[in-house]
Amino acid sequence: MTPKNIRLANPILGGLMLAAGTAQAASMAAHSLFPMLPTALRGFQLGQLGDEATRAYNTRRAPGAATKQVTIKWEGKAYTIDQHAIDVPIPRELIQEQDEAARLNVGLNIPISQIAVNTALQILTLSFEMEAAALATDSAAYAGNVLALSGGTKWSAATGTPVTDVRAKSEVIRQKTGRRPNTLVIPSAVLNALAMNAEVKSYLPTTMLGPATIDQLKSILNVPNIVVADAVWTSDADVVADVWGNNAILAYVPNIGASGQNLSLGEPAFGFTGTLEGHPFVETPYYDRGTKSWIYGATYERKPTLVRGAAGFLFQNPV
Repeated sequence: MTPKNIRLANPILGGLMLAAGTAQAASMAAHSLFPMLPTALRGFQLGQLGDEATRAYNTRRAPGAATKQVTIKWEGKAYTIDQHAIDVPIPRELIQEQDEAARLNVGLNIPISQIAVNTALQILTLSFEMEAAALATDSAAYAGNVLALSGGTKWSAATGTPVTDVRAKSEVIRQKTGRRPNTLVIPSAVLNALAMNAEVKSYLPTTMLGPATIDQLKSILNVPNIVVADAVWTSDADVVADVWGNNAILAYVPNIGASGQNLSLGEPAFGFTGTLEGHPFVETPYYDRGTKSWIYGATYERKPTLVRGAAGFLFQNPV
């Protein structure tokens, strides 16, 4: 029997495996702020341009006169990638149960190898989401682009003004970078607050009594991409919390393409994720005699990097 053929047919054990390997059906938001930049190296360098393109020059030239020259500042910045890996052992006893169940023609076949692999990938994805969220919710990274809401200014308050706040801070980003933000990342609780906010609903038809939709919010807030970050994590004390906390992140995120072909070194990117080509990937399963288990694993070499905090704005405690 090969690792790919290992299946779980025992209904009781199958229920236990499904409970242990159930994934949260959550919207992951990390790549919305930190798009993947594939690389073949674990350490690499990107050139960063200065602000020459946004400065005013006297470009008028008389016939025969020398042409104005501009020296571009080109500063290389080094980036590294971290390796993350996890193994999921499947005890030999489960395989023995499978063989006996098959002999007795017991139904409910569950691909145990797929459950193990999916669990490993889900763990690595959540780890990346948590790392990206910690980076994006650190107020020290935003070059002053932070607004802490409280009391009546919260978007969940009757007097909260999220439309005014988001549009005003969009202008702050534009003035600092020359780009209007195109992405807003919000947890589910913030989405609910925005959808029912009085200022938001004042932009809707008077005949509409229900909450605003995401498409309507995009138009009202003037942000083309709204990402709902639903992911949660569970502590060792079994306390469940939102990965992105009580925050909203507004940012300009360039479309760098699936292979990085659209990356422009002159764009004021909020950030990116250096990702080793081909990752995440599933390891070849192997049998461990010490634990008498098949070991299924996955590896993900990546690192989210915040490049320019001025290309983002952090709203703290919006609800």
